[in-house]
Amino acid sequence: MAQALQKAVREYEAKNLPKALTMATQSLGRNRAEDPGLQALIGKIQFQLGRHREAADAFVQVAEYGTNAPHMLKLAVSLYRTAGADIELMRIGHAAVDLNPADADLAFSVAQVFFARGLLDDMLPLIPRLDRRKPQHMALIVNHHRFSGRDQALSGLLREALAEDPGNGFLQATAHMIARESCDFATMEQHAALMANPGQPLVAAMREHEAVLSRLTWSDDEAINALPSPESAAAEATRPAPGTPRRAIGPADRKLRIGYLSNDFFQHATMTLLRDALECHDRDKYDVTLFCHTPANSLHFQASWPQVLRDSIVRVDGLSDAEAAARIDEAGIDILVDLKGHTMGARLGIVNLCRAPIKATYIGFPGSVTGVDLDYAITDRIVTPDTSKPFYAEKLCRLPDSYQANSHRSRPLPAPASRADHGLPEDALVIASFNATHKINPQTLDVWVRVLKAVPQAIFWCMCPKAHAAENLLAELERRGITRDRVVIAGMCLYPEHISRVALADLALDTWPYNGHTTTSDMLWAGLPVAAVTGNSFASRVSASLLHAAGLSDLVVANHDAYVDLVAALATDRDRRESIRRRIEAARFTAPLFDAERFARHLETAYEMMAERARAGLAPDHIDVPALPPRQGGFQSGQT
Repeated sequence: MAQALQKAVREYEAKNLPKALTMATQSLGRNRAEDPGLQALIGKIQFQLGRHREAADAFVQVAEYGTNAPHMLKLAVSLYRTAGADIELMRIGHAAVDLNPADADLAFSVAQVFFARGLLDDMLPLIPRLDRRKPQHMALIVNHHRFSGRDQALSGLLREALAEDPGNGFLQATAHMIARESCDFATMEQHAALMANPGQPLVAAMREHEAVLSRLTWSDDEAINALPSPESAAAEATRPAPGTPRRAIGPADRKLRIGYLSNDFFQHATMTLLRDALECHDRDKYDVTLFCHTPANSLHFQASWPQVLRDSIVRVDGLSDAEAAARIDEAGIDILVDLKGHTMGARLGIVNLCRAPIKATYIGFPGSVTGVDLDYAITDRIVTPDTSKPFYAEKLCRLPDSYQANSHRSRPLPAPASRADHGLPEDALVIASFNATHKINPQTLDVWVRVLKAVPQAIFWCMCPKAHAAENLLAELERRGITRDRVVIAGMCLYPEHISRVALADLALDTWPYNGHTTTSDMLWAGLPVAAVTGNSFASRVSASLLHAAGLSDLVVANHDAYVDLVAALATDRDRRESIRRRIEAARFTAPLFDAERFARHLETAYEMMAERARAGLAPDHIDVPALPPRQGGFQSGQT
């Protein structure tokens, strides 16, 4: 062993770690033959000092010298993972896996990080390295297939796996989730029959592994929706112990500091709704920060935002959860508002680790965000009536009008469009649905078919962008007596074209128990009448909330029989439809639903009410925000 390395090792063995680190660091470069050993020693010392990221950096340097590279990179991956240093881990991940081709657990660790960041293409080469016999590995493979659009390959994979292990709750839950995304109604009906017998062991196993967002597509029972889920279990891992102190809230004579946390700060449905309200915040009274972990490949959309929003962005995508939480704390944020909840791309570890005085969840997930250290869920009185309170881990902060923000300045208005360009007959009565495919379940289809049979002259225009799902939907409608010549399938398109094509329809149908949320808002913005049934959960009451706030409560009914009657009556009464359309078009710039400035004032009042309780030393409690007086006259028009 060379002299400098020997001296540093002696100090290390004597537990003089800072001195050993200084000696090793200062000796680097003096004798290149010693450098690999010095870097390895630096890595060991940094690890002993609890500096996992720095230790990993040193081991990467050792690997670059070609010294025991497989082991060094594997060790670095583990340490970067512990430190939450995802960017550094992704930089070496593929090389580490290539040098350790038989280590499936290493491939899993690297793949997890790429998946959490939404980097599905980068994750693809790692999939063959995973071990399908391990439940966590199989879950990651399934999710990669699902979110990268490889539905048919996934269906085959699930069939093979279920043939070997039919009692596997995760595989069964996933198969039924994929069935909903594929319009596989036979499998959905099997799922409904299973769930009707909750005492079966398989049902319990499925619930344990079922994604909570998937649960909302078949159940509007708030007790079921609030049950533990894989998402809540994962969140619990970083949740602070009860009684962990938070920072004190800022004084009343200082601007209240509001932080929003999301990876949807781009051309996403959340920002279609929320952008104008964020812009309308009163910067004389509130400091507003957008803590952004949006993927780098989507950040270019922010270039078109107004300067006030661009100036509000603080990027945390390159930080670990602990580092991002520390950044939020350093900014002195009084109220942290997570905009994701239990949806893909959420970083709820940041919420748990942050010591903000008040933490709230808003708009991303229509229900209680269980397992997370949250104080409030921002809702309204329709989506969460008093009967909902027992099923929420958070206290409800209920806004007037509607919980849903809506943009009227930045949102494009429908432009003239041609039915012929969309395969629609010019003179036909067109009944449409533009809801996501996974919301179309047998219960919903039952009602739709009743409507279409009651209005035999109607054409049904349905968005179903995946070819195999569209074929399944057409076949099921045909089986139920709705011939293919009455159905036009729509695909995906850019938002301005979408909002313009929507206006070509005469009526829109909703879905249950997961209503249209942004979709219902889009229908109304386009001037299209949409009817709704008030359900029993947040997700199944959203359309009712929006219609009430738009001044269209006459389009909300209590049950499906009344729904069929209402839609059939509207379908056969052109004058009534046109009258409703005129009311909707007027509502764009008069109704509370689309008044972003009014919404921002209500949201600010909510924050003040939360802050007042905190300053008084009171625990969070349910809050009902009072409504401002009705606006006199209209408000600013949208884009053309």
